[in-house]
Amino acid sequence: MNRRARRGLVAVIAISASAAAVPAASVAAPAVEPLADQVVALATPDGLRPVVTDVLVRFDPGTPARNRARVRSRVLDAAGAEPREARRVVGLPGAWRVPVDEGASPAAVARRLDARADVQWAVRDVPVAGQVLPNDPLFPNLWGLRNTGQQVPAPTPFTGLAGVDLGAVGAWATTRGSADVPVAVVDSGTVMDHPDLVANLRTANDRNFVPAVNGEVDPTAVEDTNQHGTHVAGTIGAVGNNGLGVTGANWTVGMTTVRVLDFRNQGSSGAAAEGMAYAGARARVVNVSVGGPIGSLQASTDAIKAHPNTLFVIAAGNETNDNDQSPRNPCNVPLPNVLCVAAIDATGALADFSNFGATSVDVAAPGVDIQSTVPNFGTAFEPAITSDGQSPPRPAGWTQTPTETPTTGWTWQQTGGGISYVDLEEAPGAGSGLQQWTIEAPGAFTPVGSACRMEAIVALDLNPAKTQAMGLQYAVSGDPEWHLAPGSAVSRDTDQNFVGWDGDLSAIEGESGVRLRVLVQSEKGAGIGPLNVSVARMAVKCVVPQAAGGNYGFSSGTSMAAPQVAGVAALLLAKNPNLTAVQMKQAIMSTTVPMASLTGKVVTGGRVDVNAALAAVPTPSTSSTPATPATPATPMARALALRAGRTITLRPGATRAAGPVTCEDTGTATCAVTVALRMRVAPRRIEGSRWVALGTRRATLPAGWRGSVSVPLTRQARAILARHPRVRTTVIAASQKGAAPRESVRQQTTLVRR
Repeated sequence: MNRRARRGLVAVIAISASAAAVPAASVAAPAVEPLADQVVALATPDGLRPVVTDVLVRFDPGTPARNRARVRSRVLDAAGAEPREARRVVGLPGAWRVPVDEGASPAAVARRLDARADVQWAVRDVPVAGQVLPNDPLFPNLWGLRNTGQQVPAPTPFTGLAGVDLGAVGAWATTRGSADVPVAVVDSGTVMDHPDLVANLRTANDRNFVPAVNGEVDPTAVEDTNQHGTHVAGTIGAVGNNGLGVTGANWTVGMTTVRVLDFRNQGSSGAAAEGMAYAGARARVVNVSVGGPIGSLQASTDAIKAHPNTLFVIAAGNETNDNDQSPRNPCNVPLPNVLCVAAIDATGALADFSNFGATSVDVAAPGVDIQSTVPNFGTAFEPAITSDGQSPPRPAGWTQTPTETPTTGWTWQQTGGGISYVDLEEAPGAGSGLQQWTIEAPGAFTPVGSACRMEAIVALDLNPAKTQAMGLQYAVSGDPEWHLAPGSAVSRDTDQNFVGWDGDLSAIEGESGVRLRVLVQSEKGAGIGPLNVSVARMAVKCVVPQAAGGNYGFSSGTSMAAPQVAGVAALLLAKNPNLTAVQMKQAIMSTTVPMASLTGKVVTGGRVDVNAALAAVPTPSTSSTPATPATPATPMARALALRAGRTITLRPGATRAAGPVTCEDTGTATCAVTVALRMRVAPRRIEGSRWVALGTRRATLPAGWRGSVSVPLTRQARAILARHPRVRTTVIAASQKGAAPRESVRQQTTLVRR
């Protein structure tokens, strides 16, 4: 390693979403009412639960035997029970099961009986059920839902403490969720093709707030290019009991994706506030596993305050800070519809990374080594770093520029742990201007998938004056120019440690003959010291289609604890849709399990117990007034029209489709337009449908434009059209005036290959 020893590898994680057709009857056949019309539809299996109208009562054993029957009859009759139908409870002398009079309340009858001096106790009989366990094969790993003290095969296997969990199994006897409960995930996006999520994704309101490399925001670009948002979504609502992977706290739920974080899992407080405001208008529960230093709480406060009947479940943060002393945005927003969550491990201890706060963090929930859904990342290119066998050893096959003498330039090195890397130690020299060095990886590649990025680990010794820097460059077939990968330029010292380094390579999607090289620059001149750069494990990874069984991974953080609690809130709404945000928060906070490890660390001093929270929530009566729904979005002005006919014709092998658009807004000089082609797929039932992106194009059109926008087809779209000559498609067009979005328009058409 030449001048110094590296101090190991440091992991850097930044944590800053149908009915079958009935054949026509024969003319001669008698009219038959379809059997389906005679079946009473039940929204969920929970509708099959028995109705119990009995009261259990135990009389005082001191009552004289000769008077017991007469006294019992008189007492029961006065209370509104049915004494003639009473029967003994086996094994409990003096206890009886008594039906109540028709129209009477079992709870009221029990209260009247319990108040009498000649009654030991009286309670309403309630339904019970056996424990409900899903058949998802990875369910035994989900200690946060059911902790039996099992060993969990995380990257570092561990054994928990039995009973330290959410109490989900008991809760599932009451409800396993509802497709009608709207939950929004404000995060890094969601992979739309994960087989363990698609049935619970509701894509109609999905929205992206992250700008692309060119600074423009495509509102439809909600695919997860990290993995954080997909993991969070799976914790809330991975489909339960489907024989795949994991289950969420809700087996069934309706999740909307709101993307505010990029491929690095980073974003801005402004985008987060936009996302929360948007989500609050479309969901009753919003999970926000996003946060940062306090800055100003004003934008977040206003976004949340605008939707008082939506519960915002917020991650407390992972800096081991006291949020009472170091406030965090948006955890510390002081509103009654904010619920901030710390993380515990499988033994019940506060996680060693978790923030806390006796007055600012409300509850704790499982957040260490949580397994959930993740995108499927494929490795498109991973050049080997090996020695050429010479002395000094050079990296075999890597091309250096300028060509150096054998004693200088890039060399091959290896750590004591056997990790190979390329190392450059150079002085910039005298004079003025820039001196630069490059090392190009051997060979070229053609990426498969989307959202490609480079991941590597580096150790840097660059001067503090910021006159020395390193970046990643790429070139593609047919373009001799080298381009800097966005976000890859760095100029800092890593204190002799290897740390994570990445670069956005989304621009190489659909290209071929891609080449990569590392570029290092330094200003020349007296007083500018030498530089040292080491690069190991460079790899290009792209999001590729999910395998049949889906992809899963373990993650830790308060980001993993918050969705456990968001899932709890959704279960409460599944039982009683009339709950307000404040009632949900109260039910969750008032039923936590006290834990010594959380005393003085969170407001409640306890962990969330969904079974207890559900028991605290009343079943809605048919006469109750529904809660005020989430504030609807303000209608937006329409500035576009679509003129697609019944078909859009494509030639074989076409890579683009023409989306006909009219810009009707004559009040501006131009229209900023996004045109998207989407295909709806509903494999089994309408609630299992999902949207497949066929292509998206951002364009600026003159006011009054009446013409077509050429939309590049995705690789997946081209593959679909190669197999199917006709593809039913939805054309979606959206625009904005200044910063204000306009109402989107949609039209059905068919892509026809001829």
